[in-house]
Amino acid sequence: MDARTRLAFFILKTHSGWIVRADGFVYPPCTTQADAFAKAIREARAAERLGFASLVLAQSAAGEPCSVRWSCAGAAGVPRADTETPQSAIPPMPGIPLFAHRPEERL
Repeated sequence: MDARTRLAFFILKTHSGWIVRADGFVYPPCTTQADAFAKAIREARAAERLGFASLVLAQSAAGEPCSVRWSCAGAAGVPRADTETPQSAIPPMPGIPLFAHRPEERL
């Protein structure tokens, strides 16, 4: 079995505020997108210290697709912000869409 080496942190707008969601875990809501972004980067950097490559993807508003805002390449890489070309800032992550997040269908 292959060890996991990649994580994605999603910043999503909900009725209770901005949340960060990663690997099935939902962090407590933040009042602003900037606070959620800071929390996601803090958690992604912590994951990087453990050797994970990470992406931070964010919505601009509720219901909008997510786009890559920040990434790091894990033990071998350097953090990159959204000011760089998005294609170069994305470590390959099977099963995680590159530029869009489709909301889960809820019953």
